[in-house]
Amino acid sequence: MSNLLKLAALLVIGILVYNYFFGTTEEKAQSKEIFSEAKDLGKAAWGLLKSEKEKFEDGKYDEAVDKVGGLFKNLKTKAQEAKDSDALAELRELEKQRLELEKRLDAVDEYDKSKAAAKENEAIKRDWDDLLERTEALMKRMEEK
Repeated sequence: MSNLLKLAALLVIGILVYNYFFGTTEEKAQSKEIFSEAKDLGKAAWGLLKSEKEKFEDGKYDEAVDKVGGLFKNLKTKAQEAKDSDALAELRELEKQRLELEKRLDAVDEYDKSKAAAKENEAIKRDWDDLLERTEALMKRMEEK
């Protein structure tokens, strides 16, 4: 299936390139318009990435880490009331991961704007997403009990 999609994409690109250089006036205009729109889309996507990077550097995710810390406290209280030792153990592990991410975020704030810092930002985002998914799964399990 993926090979079929790749083949279709190559075919479309091939037709566009052919029409751009060898097509009729109408086909050339249509190809130019499509390439222009693709370029605009690329610029918009690049702008979005730059904006998110700036937000990350300005501490956008610091607030999110703090909110998750408050959520953990609430979940811990509920788990203690329900005497759910499995949930408490998992919460301790998640809290440990959250604190580690917080330290890494603080360390990235002190980094220069190098490629290593950008790679660390990507790694932190992946780890952050993992933490949120695991927390959500725990919340669902606790609600079911």
